[in-house]
Amino acid sequence: MHVVSYALFLVALFQCRFLAFAILDPIDFLALQSIRKSLHDLPGSNFLASWDFTSDPCNFAGVYCASDKVVALNLGDPRAGSPGLTGRIDSAIGKLSALAELSIVPGRIYGSLPESISQLKGLRFLAISRNFISGNIPVTLGRLRRLKTLDLSYNQLTGGIPRSIGTLPELTNVILCHNHLSGSVPPFLSHVLTRLDLKHNALSGSLAPYSLPPSLQSLSLSWNRLTGPVDKLLSRLNHLNYLDLSLNQ
Repeated sequence: MHVVSYALFLVALFQCRFLAFAILDPIDFLALQSIRKSLHDLPGSNFLASWDFTSDPCNFAGVYCASDKVVALNLGDPRAGSPGLTGRIDSAIGKLSALAELSIVPGRIYGSLPESISQLKGLRFLAISRNFISGNIPVTLGRLRRLKTLDLSYNQLTGGIPRSIGTLPELTNVILCHNHLSGSVPPFLSHVLTRLDLKHNALSGSLAPYSLPPSLQSLSLSWNRLTGPVDKLLSRLNHLNYLDLSLNQ
């Protein structure tokens, strides 16, 4: 009897584990597998040790699910001094159709931002800071109409800031500082934008009087090549409590 009971217990345990494992949407499951293959722990990091695909992916470090979908992906150990991750961001990231939050903490992620990120129509928070991301900011990020925070600071991005980003209606924070961005500062149309940080780039040209919304509270444009007057613009920004335009022209 004890042998039979133990056997039934094992069968039940296997079924429970299988159900837990199978609850995640298959497309999300395959996307996580591709993402895992393109990333690696730096020496001293064991963040990806829990990414064992014989168990429930919703229990992986940095993976958060609602129902059968991945809704947040926070890659890398956020503790100070953590060595972080290396590798590339796989284009399969765009398959996580319910993703609302994507962050990658400081590490050595290299390569360009996948165009497929623009498929994440519900994305509200995108923060990939202090890595080695290079190439241009995809123009297609302008399709992320629900995006509130865009933080791509401290990378190696080049090219201009796409005008399409300035059209995003719900942006509250744009942090693109410490890159190699060039060209002009595009107009930002969001009426809820409170922080714009573009310092330490190679931006040039002048700022039009109506290029930034009155909702701005913090504006940092230092260490660029900006020219021209700003008095008409600043007279409209009556909520500013931080302003840095130093080291321009």
